[in-house]
Amino acid sequence: MAVLGGALLAGCTVADNLSAPVMLAEVDRIVRVEGTGPGRTLHYEPRAVVSRWYIRAFATQPIRPVLGLLFGRTSEQELANPRAHVRELLRELPDETHADTLLCAQAAVRLGWIAELESNTESRLCAIDGLCRMAEQLEVPLFTDLARFGEPIDGDRWNQARAGLAAGAPDVRTAEFGEAGRAAYAEALRLAASAPLGDGASRLLLLEELTRLLALEPNAELREVASGAMRSALRHTLEGALVRLVQGRAAEDVDLRLCAMEQIRRHGGPATVPLLLAVMAATPAQVARGEPLYDTDPLVQLRLIQYCGQLRGELAMATTRLPGRSGEVLLSPAQFLATLILNQQAYYSKLRTPALVALTWSLQRPGLDPDPAWVAKWLDGNR
Repeated sequence: MAVLGGALLAGCTVADNLSAPVMLAEVDRIVRVEGTGPGRTLHYEPRAVVSRWYIRAFATQPIRPVLGLLFGRTSEQELANPRAHVRELLRELPDETHADTLLCAQAAVRLGWIAELESNTESRLCAIDGLCRMAEQLEVPLFTDLARFGEPIDGDRWNQARAGLAAGAPDVRTAEFGEAGRAAYAEALRLAASAPLGDGASRLLLLEELTRLLALEPNAELREVASGAMRSALRHTLEGALVRLVQGRAAEDVDLRLCAMEQIRRHGGPATVPLLLAVMAATPAQVARGEPLYDTDPLVQLRLIQYCGQLRGELAMATTRLPGRSGEVLLSPAQFLATLILNQQAYYSKLRTPALVALTWSLQRPGLDPDPAWVAKWLDGNR
């Protein structure tokens, strides 16, 4: 029995056979957000109440209710690595939410704070992947409205929305809350999530508040409106988080950038490639400091070469201008490839040939010419 018990204990992870509500509660007991504003941090408890091993083990399933009744389902335990424990829970969480609107929203809030505040790369990757799976389960479209992408909500409209949410929230309604009150509250919900807020923390706080309001809402019609507003807030939160990740340049965060680039391209399709080039380009201030126009990491550049080489015609020559930004250099996917080719050292570059192949494919030239002279000529005629 001792050998069997050891095998059962070793064969299950901290998240096996737990429901989504149980996992969410366990995450809340281990990690919490502390502070306000720019001083927000994540704190992990080294000791917390977590599920016992026999509640998680598959082999104990027939007698699990009895074991839980006799010995308890949870116990306070020392956590050797709290971050790793939380990661195990978050990896399993999307498999247990089952597209349930409220559970997905509650999970997205936890994942969002870890993606926003965590310093551990593996934890942030886990959070980003989980957020994207929540969006897929809720059928939230990402990177579809590129014409107005990143345009923040007007300050007056946001103040109006906040006042409407505060006045019509389910936990403050009075007996006088009638048809007019419901209409005003529904409009406030739509308005609050109509455009993104200016920073990641504000977007997460709104997502958190809309999730709370959704959980409290007793009215079926208003619950539907609150659900739609929550989905929009999730879209703004996730899109903003992915864009901020690809804008980084730190060498230790390459995996995060590659993950975010892949998620943007996968969800938004070919039209997001000009967007990626726009958001990843250095600002005029960065260029003035002598920073390169684009991330010089070879893996990031190879990924951009791949994406740009997949485009033809108008998309290959398209550029995206972001609201609120002016003076930056805008390159189309084809121009990016040509510029990259001409900036590489012929005998040392591992990027010139892939970029030449990609540009040849994108422009649908009949064959590959390794001499970059044709690239310079083409670029001069297509600036």
